[in-house]
Amino acid sequence: MKKTFTIIILFLLCAGVFGDPDVKSLSVMAGGSVTLRTDITELQGDEMIWWRFGEGESKSLLAEITINTIWYARGSFKDKLQISDSQTGDLTIKNMKIKNSGLYEAEINLDTETVYKRFKVTVFESPPVINSGPSELASFTVMEGESLVLPCNVQTQRDDLIQWRFGDESVLITEVDMEDNKTSVFDGADGSFGDRLKLNDQTGDLTITDCKPKHTGVYQLKIIRNKQTTSYKIFSVIVRDVAVIDEVKSVSVEGVEAGLAVKDEVKLMSVKGDQAALRVHR
Repeated sequence: MKKTFTIIILFLLCAGVFGDPDVKSLSVMAGGSVTLRTDITELQGDEMIWWRFGEGESKSLLAEITINTIWYARGSFKDKLQISDSQTGDLTIKNMKIKNSGLYEAEINLDTETVYKRFKVTVFESPPVINSGPSELASFTVMEGESLVLPCNVQTQRDDLIQWRFGDESVLITEVDMEDNKTSVFDGADGSFGDRLKLNDQTGDLTITDCKPKHTGVYQLKIIRNKQTTSYKIFSVIVRDVAVIDEVKSVSVEGVEAGLAVKDEVKLMSVKGDQAALRVHR
């Protein structure tokens, strides 16, 4: 029994259940950059380096480096790749997205041997709640049923990732990935927005149609840009309830001498005789 248990443990180790010690794990925040190092000092003669991404049949070539030339792939990594030094072949990947998580491999063809360097890169989304850092604040007030445009007011670039969030829990409601030309619109955590949200995929402006009082709250705009820069804007929105406004403006008559009362908007003025004049402040 003991021998059988030992064989099982050895099998699990060989199968990689406990992780591959030759794979280096790295983490990076969305919008940031990561550098994968070959740990070689200098390429010589005909030595070459190939960088690849993915596993199995989905593995794709990212870059090819020789002592004199550097070649980059296009596709989804277009304009993201940078080899700062052709002697070492270290690869920097800029403006990382969630979809760029995965296995990266460097095949280093030296004169005497072929060496492999593997990296497991995880890209995680930056915290949605704004805790620190510079941000802009703007306030808007609209009537129920009206439309509202929250302006991005930023010159967008082709590699921007623009996100709009709403409420205390910073629920993601819209997102546009300028690089992939992909726009996603959600209806909120409880479906409170329905089809009221429209996102301009060129400017990043957010339009809310047929506003309701439940849409009152804080809207957060986050723009993740290349070179690891992230900017924020905060919008405070108040949607006034038409029913409440009508109630405030309602007039009640309770007898000849009661006059009219419309909260603070109406002032009752008494005059001599049986007549009374009302002055309404507008």
